[in-house]
Amino acid sequence: MNNAPVFIVVEDRQNKTLLLCRESAARAEESLIVLSGTDAGPAYERLCSSYVHLSSNTPEFEKICFRRYFLLAQHLKAHPDLQEFVLIDSDVLLFRGVGAHIRRVAGKADFSGSLMHPEDGWDPCQISPHVSYWTSAGLQSFIAFVLNTYATPAGRRKLRAIAARFASRGERGGVSDMTLLHLWAQASGNTAPINRIFGGRVIDHNINGGRNLMGHEFQVRGGAKRIEIVDGQPCLVTPGGELVGAMALHFQGGAKIAMPHVLHGRVRTVAMVTYVLHLARRAKNWAFGRGLIAQRAPGGGRLADASAPK
Repeated sequence: MNNAPVFIVVEDRQNKTLLLCRESAARAEESLIVLSGTDAGPAYERLCSSYVHLSSNTPEFEKICFRRYFLLAQHLKAHPDLQEFVLIDSDVLLFRGVGAHIRRVAGKADFSGSLMHPEDGWDPCQISPHVSYWTSAGLQSFIAFVLNTYATPAGRRKLRAIAARFASRGERGGVSDMTLLHLWAQASGNTAPINRIFGGRVIDHNINGGRNLMGHEFQVRGGAKRIEIVDGQPCLVTPGGELVGAMALHFQGGAKIAMPHVLHGRVRTVAMVTYVLHLARRAKNWAFGRGLIAQRAPGGGRLADASAPK
């Protein structure tokens, strides 16, 4: 195996986010492959025929998320020399040294994904693949696990139980490919997180807020993790003021608008634009919570009417 694995994006849309991701990979001197196909083959069709939708997202969105693994499997079948890779989302920026860092973090695992440790007793049972290390054997094992889970009564019962926990808490989300990654990683022993601090460096789980693997792991400036540029490289700052090199940053949701500013070192602008996004998210979450209260209250419509301006 080479010293650094190849990076792969599965994305059939040509947009600014993907262009920025490509630019970051070029700057980091990492090999990046973009898979833009949509025909994922008969195994994916089998999944679609047994798929049970248990998410607050649309069925189309969730199926597209699953589709990428089958597209990856087809690519690996056509390139048998490719025995390991790093899957990334197009809203991820890569920085110098990321490939070697991931190789060290992953060790001998067949998979390593990004997660957040549970807080307040709530575990959403999710591992994110937005920056995830894979071997070819690991990918084949995961696909078999997905197909079996959706095709068997026992597997579907397990997924429905997880979805019911989301519903009982009034949480958005539910069952997604991240759920299946969590269940498979637990079953296969590939649970070591890729986003843990390792050798003074880290892979970002989500640039929005200070959480990473742990709660309040990094300082926040504006609405995102505080970023400092040191020798041309971005660093995150711990609560104690320690600088940790950011090997990859994940711009989830509206934070994508901050990608060009980070890539070109405009960290103060990042703080400003993400603070505006933070305020918008708070307003959206408040409205969502009020809607749940109105639905659950006796005579729910009357509660909503009572809070409306006269």
